[in-house]
Amino acid sequence: MTILTYAQIYTKTDSEINEIQHNNLMNADFDDLQNMSAKTTAIYNVKETRKNLYPSIQEQLDMQYWDIVNETTIWKDKIAEIKLANPLPQD
Repeated sequence: MTILTYAQIYTKTDSEINEIQHNNLMNADFDDLQNMSAKTTAIYNVKETRKNLYPSIQEQLDMQYWDIVNETTIWKDKIAEIKLANPLPQD
């Protein structure tokens, strides 16, 4: 199996990742299994960090409403700030 990049892993569903890891295990591709496990853990950590920093859905909807009313970009700027400060890992 070819070692997947972070971007390739990021686009996979949990089911697809589990299947790939199962196949690696069955084929004794332990390097691929370890590499993918490390990458999925890194992606998970960034996603969890972002999730904890994002305002609640209610707050985000309120921000979007007031952005429309006031012609501002406060919501978009806040989300971009969080993503920029916590980027997804890259190969």
